[in-house]
Amino acid sequence: MFELFKRLWIPLTLVVVLVVGGYAVVRIRDTFIANAEVTSGEQLADNSKPFNPKRITYEISAASGASAKIDYLDEDGQPHFLEAASLPWSHTIVTTLPSMSANVVAQGSSDVGTLRCRVLVDGQVRDDRRSDSYAPFVYCLVKST
Repeated sequence: MFELFKRLWIPLTLVVVLVVGGYAVVRIRDTFIANAEVTSGEQLADNSKPFNPKRITYEISAASGASAKIDYLDEDGQPHFLEAASLPWSHTIVTTLPSMSANVVAQGSSDVGTLRCRVLVDGQVRDDRRSDSYAPFVYCLVKST
């Protein structure tokens, strides 16, 4: 008998610990989560309220009749390139994302004297830059709208 107990005491102790631990977990869960309903994440996502829409306007300006290469980010963060956009140029994005990065880059042709870019968020100027060099290059960046 003692020989049998000597061989089985570790598995018996393990079984007792697992049973007592399982009972403790069940009792604790019943105590703290008595009437809680289990819901999936999809239902919580459907109940979320949309954010206020933001209007982001990119503006590139220079003398009339000039042209520029323009690169900008859309509301999904995807870049768009315009080879020879006539100036002045503007583009408006409406988004309900809680935050996004607004970026516009422009390089004027050699006959453009002054090139200016602006980024407006809900009508407020968030970035405004200009360049007066030969074949001017400007960029405007708003890290978080």
